[in-house]
Amino acid sequence: MKKLIITLIISVVSMNIYSQNDSILKYTLNKENIVASAIDGTWKSKKRSQEITVYKDTSILNLIPKKYYKFLYKKAIYHAGYITLGNKDEKQQYPFLLIELNGNPHLVFFRKRNNEPYCDAESFNLFIARGEKKSEDKLFVGGDFNNQPFFEFVRVQ
Repeated sequence: MKKLIITLIISVVSMNIYSQNDSILKYTLNKENIVASAIDGTWKSKKRSQEITVYKDTSILNLIPKKYYKFLYKKAIYHAGYITLGNKDEKQQYPFLLIELNGNPHLVFFRKRNNEPYCDAESFNLFIARGEKKSEDKLFVGGDFNNQPFFEFVRVQ
C-alpha cells in the first residue's frame, strides 16, 4: 500500500512538471530529440535564396498569448527561441516553439497582426538529417500539412 501511494505521488508530480497548464508554458528538455538538439544555427536553401537562423531563448515562453494555451495544453515544448526567416535582403525574426504534431516535429512561430505582437501563429513541419560532421547536417522544411513538399537547407553555421 505504501509503495502504491508513493508511486501515485510521483506520477502526479511528474505530470505537473512535464505538462502545460492554463497559466504557464513549460519547456521539456529532451537531448534525444534530433530537431531540438541540432536546429540552432544558420541554414541556407539549396535551391532558393532563403535563409533560416534559429537560436534558443526559453524566455519567449512568457511572450506567447494565452489564446494559444488551449492548443499547447497537451503538447511538450522541445525547443523555444527565435527564428529568422528571409533572404539576404529582407529578414524577419519571430519567437517560436518546437512541438510534435501528429508524430512529426512541428515549428510554430508567432508574428504581429493588427498591431498586436505575436497575435498570428504560423507553422510548418520539419526534420533534420544529421551528417557525419555537423557541417553536413540537412534541414528539411515542409508546410503545415504532410501533403506539401519539403525544401532542403544546408547548415551554414
